[in-house]
Amino acid sequence: MELTEMQKKIWEYAKSDLSEEPVASTDHIERMTSWCQKFGPDAGADVEILVAGALLHDVGVVINRKRHFVVGRDRAAEILKEVGFPEEKIDSALHVLEAHSRYGGAPDPTTTEAKVGQDADALEYIGAIGILRAVIRGLNDGSFDGKIKGFPDYLRSVLAKVEDTFHTEKAGELGRSRVEYMRGFLEHIEKELRMEA
Repeated sequence: MELTEMQKKIWEYAKSDLSEEPVASTDHIERMTSWCQKFGPDAGADVEILVAGALLHDVGVVINRKRHFVVGRDRAAEILKEVGFPEEKIDSALHVLEAHSRYGGAPDPTTTEAKVGQDADALEYIGAIGILRAVIRGLNDGSFDGKIKGFPDYLRSVLAKVEDTFHTEKAGELGRSRVEYMRGFLEHIEKELRMEA
């Protein structure tokens, strides 16, 4: 993740706010932002808006995890103003934040930047990283009780929220590959649970 001087200032605030956060961790923010930087130019996104929104997309998690895409807006706006982010681009960057989630009533992305941001965040829900993050998230928020026999159904519920929902071609291609990996993992874990593997 390569950042401009202003983006580095934004990143310092985000790292500070999320320093103790296990799910919306700083390494998640780095990967999500890197995907935005990779997909954004080809999609025609304003990368300045996209990266600012990506760096701040989870700052609301430490305020209210379930509604982080709503409550994080004020904190993100405060940070953007503090670092001197262009005033005319703040609302667009905040839309990347508020539309990144596919969960709990977040608004649909209406800009190219928000669509790329949502795709980049979705990649974090699938594949090998997605499996690990699902365990951490589920144990943290109580949606997974830690009993392996229930894990296949839990993982299917995670997969159902992301599969076939990509907006951009490149993210969709990568997403399909990660979904296939998860399906193979699910098949294998179910064989192990049946003591067939």
